[in-house]
Amino acid sequence: MKKLLFALMLLGAVSATAATKSKAQYPDGMYRGVYVSGQETQVEVQYELKDDVITKAEYRTLHYKGHDWLKEDEYIAKNGGYMKLLERITNKKIQDVLPTMYNSEEIEAGGATVRESKVRSALQYGLNVGPLKLAKKAK
Repeated sequence: MKKLLFALMLLGAVSATAATKSKAQYPDGMYRGVYVSGQETQVEVQYELKDDVITKAEYRTLHYKGHDWLKEDEYIAKNGGYMKLLERITNKKIQDVLPTMYNSEEIEAGGATVRESKVRSALQYGLNVGPLKLAKKAK
């Protein structure tokens, strides 16, 4: 009898753990996060999560020392690494990508310019604040 009770307890614990792991940690929806240094918003990123997977990501702001890396031709020519970064993290679980985002070689480093860790910080800020807009429930 003790073995049967132990087996049932073990089975219950395993199934509870499996159910917990399959649930999303964050609500589905649109998130927006920022990285501010000094009094300048350097990075603003908007992204959507579905089951903790980043389905869409875009920069709303990519700015440094008065230069707009999304609008000024000289800086647009240098922002390829930032665009690749968003491509790299799209369709991946946010919990898997955040730990990898620390100054990769893809992004041009010039002094303290906008870096991958700043984008990571903006993504994390969005998670901390919560969804700007919840995903519509499927009927």
